Amino acid sequence: MHLHPRHDRILAELRIHGSLLVTDFAARENVSAMTVRRDLTELADRGLLRRVHGGAVTVETDPTGGMVSRPVPRTVADDGRALYTLGLIVPDPGYYYPNIVGGVVERTTALGGRVVLRVSGYDADHERQQIESLIAGGVDGLLVTTTVADAYRTFERLEAAPMPVIAVERAVAEAPVGYTLESVRSDHDAGAATAVRHLAGLGHRRIGVATFDTPTTGQLFSGHRRTVRHLGLADDAPVEIIDDTSGIARQTGAFLDRCRATGTTAVLVHSDHYALDFVATAMDLGVSIPGDLSVVAYDDEVAKLAAVPLTAVAPPKHDVGRFAATACFERISAAGQRPFAQRHITLAPTLTVRDSSAPPR
Repeated sequence: MHLHPRHDRILAELRIHGSLLVTDFAARENVSAMTVRRDLTELADRGLLRRVHGGAVTVETDPTGGMVSRPVPRTVADDGRALYTLGLIVPDPGYYYPNIVGGVVERTTALGGRVVLRVSGYDADHERQQIESLIAGGVDGLLVTTTVADAYRTFERLEAAPMPVIAVERAVAEAPVGYTLESVRSDHDAGAATAVRHLAGLGHRRIGVATFDTPTTGQLFSGHRRTVRHLGLADDAPVEIIDDTSGIARQTGAFLDRCRATGTTAVLVHSDHYALDFVATAMDLGVSIPGDLSVVAYDDEVAKLAAVPLTAVAPPKHDVGRFAATACFERISAAGQRPFAQRHITLAPTLTVRDSSAPPR
């Protein structure tokens, strides 16, 4: 059901407060009371609220099938126009995460809340300090992308947090610690599979992988390996982790030598930053892109800016943020109600075809 953003905010206020006054809401929204009354009438006609004198209250279906009003316990304190506050912790304010932050802010704002952002800088101790600070500050929910190092200690703390917590872009469902948390993440396994299927569809039979060591790497390897097997492709193409602390050009050259030795004609490269260096090194060594080697980048942050614009897989970063914010809000607003199932949500990446992938020659 598609709703006007103002209607979303009306329902958000009802879910948290249980009631809404026309005059107060109109003043916060800077619209006329008549406009709000029309909104309430439309939502009441859809069965989404119950009109009362001066405003509206929530409705739910009673056991006999009738509609009854039920005030929702107030779970947060007002903060200006905000009905609730989400704490958001990400490792990096730049590459990859701005779109996630944007998605969180967009959805939280639409639901009447506000976001407090913290950046861990991939420092586990600093991350845990920020978690404690946000908890002490009284946020109503936490969205956390944990650091790679020492994540178990962080997950242990998050499991004990007194408010809803969503792990963002981290797999927790099968982890020894943190599996009781809910999560929203990109399905990087499926993203790698998408890249391999694209390249196989062009006729490539040996498809390698070159990647930095990141939280995404294991899923990329898994998706690549599974799809190579399912499609009956050759399994001797190089699949390697590049050490991004030193000698990247040298390692790339050695990787390209192994591509030539095995007859590998296509490669998936993660991340975009490395993909740009990879293509530049390959061209410096006389490797034609895509004539000698097709390349698909993973992340699609800057892939189109490479010397040869790169075909790329894009994780749905903005939607990850939106879904995470929605999931956390639903937990906040469900306080005191019958619990619902724990959720681990994965969202599929998309592929954009550019100049760097072509049939092998």
